[in-house]
Amino acid sequence: MHRRLTFFAVLVVALLIQLTVSPEIGIGSVKPDILLVATICWALFEGPGQGALFGFSAGLLEDIFSTAVLGVSAFAKILIGYFSGELRQRVISKSVVWPMIIVFFGSILHELIKFATWAIVGLEQRPPFSFGVIAGLALYNSLITLVVYPVIRHFAGLEDRALMFQ
Repeated sequence: MHRRLTFFAVLVVALLIQLTVSPEIGIGSVKPDILLVATICWALFEGPGQGALFGFSAGLLEDIFSTAVLGVSAFAKILIGYFSGELRQRVISKSVVWPMIIVFFGSILHELIKFATWAIVGLEQRPPFSFGVIAGLALYNSLITLVVYPVIRHFAGLEDRALMFQ
């Protein structure tokens, strides 16, 4: 019961921050994707199954509360959550640098998956593809990881099971 409540609480708090704070702390056209960072951090603690579930839930909520095509963010975040969870079993370290690197590359991959999905479904009115914006988003998300990762670890009560990144 505690795990489900924690899952729901982290998801709702991340969504609220995404909807209220993220637009205010944007730099130019780059606004951090708090739900993506939370998905990756959750997956790094809980593994691929929980990462995919968190990613689906976060992406679906993001799609519902935005004007985006329903399902695109959910699909992208499922993949990112799953593969980030897979990294949990392969990377053992004590530093926060590894989660930052994973979020950086996960952010780039997330945007590429969204653009590819939009192209596959033939969405005519999609945002323009910009490497500069994607790189800025990836950098911003990786910096946000410095706050989100320890908060999720503490909030989820995972101090004893926490990944130790070096």
